[in-house]
Amino acid sequence: MDKNHVSYSYEPIQGDQVRLVKFNHHSGCISAVFKTFPLEGIAPPYRALSYSWRSESPTTDATERYHVLQTEKGQLRVLDTVHAFFCVLLSKGAGLDDTWWWIDSICINLADVEERSQQVQLMGQIYRNAHAVIIWLGAESDHTDRAVDFIQLLNKTVRQQTHRPGPKEIRRIFQQHHYQPHWAALTSFFQRRWWSRTWTLQEYAISADTSFWWGSRSVSRFAVEGALIGADQCTSVAFKGTPAFRHGFSRRRVQILHKEGQAEANTIHMSLVALAAYSSCFEATDDRDRLYGIKGLATDSYFLDVDYSYSVEDTYLRFAKAFIEHYKSLDVICFASIYSPLPGSALPSWVPDWRARSDPLSVPLMVSQSAKRHIGNLRPFALAIDEPSNPSPCYAASKDSAAVYTFKGSKLVARGTIVDVVDGLAGSRNTELVQCSTQVNLTKVASDCMSAWEILRKVCKSLVLDRKDRFMRFAMPDDEFFHDFMWLCDKLMMESVSLVPKEFQEWYDCTKSLLIRGRSFENILHDSSEAVDIASLSLAPNRDEYIFDTFFGRFFDTVVRMSLRLMVTRNGRIGLVSEKASKGDLVGVLLGCSVPILLRQSGDEGEGTFTLVGECFLDGLMDGAGLGGDNCPERDLYIK
Repeated sequence: MDKNHVSYSYEPIQGDQVRLVKFNHHSGCISAVFKTFPLEGIAPPYRALSYSWRSESPTTDATERYHVLQTEKGQLRVLDTVHAFFCVLLSKGAGLDDTWWWIDSICINLADVEERSQQVQLMGQIYRNAHAVIIWLGAESDHTDRAVDFIQLLNKTVRQQTHRPGPKEIRRIFQQHHYQPHWAALTSFFQRRWWSRTWTLQEYAISADTSFWWGSRSVSRFAVEGALIGADQCTSVAFKGTPAFRHGFSRRRVQILHKEGQAEANTIHMSLVALAAYSSCFEATDDRDRLYGIKGLATDSYFLDVDYSYSVEDTYLRFAKAFIEHYKSLDVICFASIYSPLPGSALPSWVPDWRARSDPLSVPLMVSQSAKRHIGNLRPFALAIDEPSNPSPCYAASKDSAAVYTFKGSKLVARGTIVDVVDGLAGSRNTELVQCSTQVNLTKVASDCMSAWEILRKVCKSLVLDRKDRFMRFAMPDDEFFHDFMWLCDKLMMESVSLVPKEFQEWYDCTKSLLIRGRSFENILHDSSEAVDIASLSLAPNRDEYIFDTFFGRFFDTVVRMSLRLMVTRNGRIGLVSEKASKGDLVGVLLGCSVPILLRQSGDEGEGTFTLVGECFLDGLMDGAGLGGDNCPERDLYIK
């Protein structure tokens, strides 16, 4: 910035106002005029810009990332990504003179913490009220023309009105070799930095009129979503398995749910917790924005105020406490199963650390079950509304009790009970098998009334979390899933491994030595041959993980995608836990928590203090059977 010129000084703005900017063009240069308007009512039509603050190739010298914009009251520094957009405006001759714009980095006084907090609180409304949203992907590249043309071709093909092609025809057309350069160009489109940013999720979803600008080329959001529909059907194309595809497809899911939610009069619920988990693969310059940046999409955002005077960790702690206090539920702490506090973090173990990265899963945990709206999940719109006559089944480990809790500093003191202890753990891709060592699992007792057949039924139920589908809308069909489970096991015992998916083979190899009530899992399978009619296993089950309402589809979700492993307790109970679980972890049921949890004794603060490991599935305890027993009295559990 020229030291001989006056720097622009922002005038104060009220909490219900918005600062808009208009650009003038003189002699090849752009200058700006700012004006403040009430956000509702008399504000003129305006366009909002959505963009990445960082360029595609950021320089090491931060001073080179800024350019100067002349205003009526002095010079203002602008980011190089915004400056590049100005250059395109000049070349197009569009959006100048009479067009009002809202561009966050220049329309918000970022040096004023109070104004920043107020404006971020209004972000959803600002983008919703915009006449149009322009998504700026940056300066064009060698891929720009081919990518935009391919997007339009894919969209036109999948949306044909007279003859709409199915997946097989889409694959036949677009999986041909000569389309490889086009898929590479499309990948480049979705690899632009904008797609990886947290803030851009709501900026993409909220506006009714949205288009992408990549250099001088533009394409509508409608066309981009059509291209994603086509890409999703082309399963053998490398693009389908990339982060670039997931970044695009997850935005499409959120946009559809948001749009239909507005039309369905709030029957569709998108909780802030579910959105935070679904967007955890994205980047944020300020980690507080992992919550603030999606707040405008959430249907329950009202219990978290935007306040940048709090640190990142204080923001996450405030959010967890606010959720518990608002819903009288402890389900939110289960997200610490995935979003564990990072090394060096001051967060307690029960507070999800949203800085942790995870691939987006529409249903990442059991507490994301469709039956509970306070968290819920981001399932497809067609499945988002339950029929009152056929409600989804519900995990209710603490029955319908409200949470009984207090906060002591950063500690959560929760009322609950300890019901069992982890004894043995099957291996997994990332962990070794941990063998059982208690008498009930080491020695087969003649009086044990649980047959091999019953044990295998419990293993099968645990592997699918007792649910038929990924979105947990239906209970497991016992006989159908047990047939499929035993068919796969039978083929392994007969060494017909070519018929069994490699993921199930790997699971079996990691599990077969685990002792359950005095017998290894492998021996239990052999012992069950008399109880199971092998002839009835002639019908081959589904072995495609994309069919999510079958045994193998559910197995793939829990064991492969969610990285869960089989567990046996000291009392011989069978369940499923995360890879973080350890021998000796305590199985607890907390009042106000839908599922059992694992706690780990904290050695430095006495017997009553624990750290949270995460949620767990334990057969027989998912409907409240763990509460009220004389052997498991309720007490205060201190979780730090």
